[in-house]
Amino acid sequence: MLPNETPPLFFSSLVLAGALFAAGCANSTDAPVVVLERARILLERDQVEESIPLFSEAIAAMPDDPESRYLRGLAYEKLDVLEKALTDYTDCLRLDGDRTDALNNKAVVLAKLKRFEEAAAEFTRLVNLDPQDPLAYRNRGLCHFDLEHYDAALLDYDKAIQLAPEVAAGWFQRGNVFLETHDYAKAVEDYSKAITFDEQFAKAWMNRGVAHYHTGEKALASADLQKAQALDDNIILPGLDFFAEPSASGTVAQQAVDWAAACEIATRYLTEQGFSDVSLIREFPSFQCAELSGVLERKSRRILMTCCSRDQTSLTVPAAAQTLGGDDRMPQYSLLVLQPPTSERTAPEVTRFELDWNPSSLVSQPVIVRYAADADGIPAEPRGR
Repeated sequence: MLPNETPPLFFSSLVLAGALFAAGCANSTDAPVVVLERARILLERDQVEESIPLFSEAIAAMPDDPESRYLRGLAYEKLDVLEKALTDYTDCLRLDGDRTDALNNKAVVLAKLKRFEEAAAEFTRLVNLDPQDPLAYRNRGLCHFDLEHYDAALLDYDKAIQLAPEVAAGWFQRGNVFLETHDYAKAVEDYSKAITFDEQFAKAWMNRGVAHYHTGEKALASADLQKAQALDDNIILPGLDFFAEPSASGTVAQQAVDWAAACEIATRYLTEQGFSDVSLIREFPSFQCAELSGVLERKSRRILMTCCSRDQTSLTVPAAAQTLGGDDRMPQYSLLVLQPPTSERTAPEVTRFELDWNPSSLVSQPVIVRYAADADGIPAEPRGR
């Protein structure tokens, strides 16, 4: 829903504590604490799958030890086995209710599972335990944002910025709220603050470029997006027409698209691919694209249909989260690219089709995407030990 967040997806950090015991294979004569340390070493070395049986052995020998359950939770989280990670963090907290690391990571896992209400409640517990912790406020703000509770999100980000004004993430995340609520001037201010504290913050440059675009500052938008691309080659610049100056009529010159003809061609093509019940949902005239719905193998899908000229190498489209209406579990997306009519052709033609397509930015503002890029969601931040 909102423009991309800085940290990568939800992985919890691990800080080794205690002495490291001699390496070697565990055996039945090893003391439980030795088994636990060997498992911890394997986890630190990213030998995650090998660590889990040793953590389980330590838990069986020390059922009242919260640390072993916390560390196995980290291992499961790294493997993306989220329900088991959640169980271990919960058990750790049952044994030691003051473990803020386990509480934070439990909330992070709940957020990864899209259980944002529960995650927000856990982050509230963190805020109550330590009202001076800016990370807890930022993470709760992310949950409020995903729930579209924008006023609550702003309150959390305001507090996080008050507690840690030098942290770029707070300014960036608050800027995302302003961008989502179309307060573009404030969004530009906050992204500028984020860039002040972190000049390598590619997504802050990108989102500020999007905000500038919405205020009509095409030159500034172009400069910001080029800077973002220089910092992160996953960010693709749109065609030059994206920054075209308004014509005498006051509108940006665009090639007209006959959506009735385009939908007819798209429907015929999609039917050949096995789709049924294809229909037009809505158009995005500013981006020369439209959203279709269809059924494939008895499952509802959405198809983003867009037009580009033969010499274009990238597209600017609305991201899927906008068209999904906030429910990212429904349905899957496909991308269909048409080439507009030319002097030789009187109708558009399909030039590219991606059956399973996800934008690189799950935001509700226009974004610049790679074809078939992986989704890059907005995580809560893990807490170090």
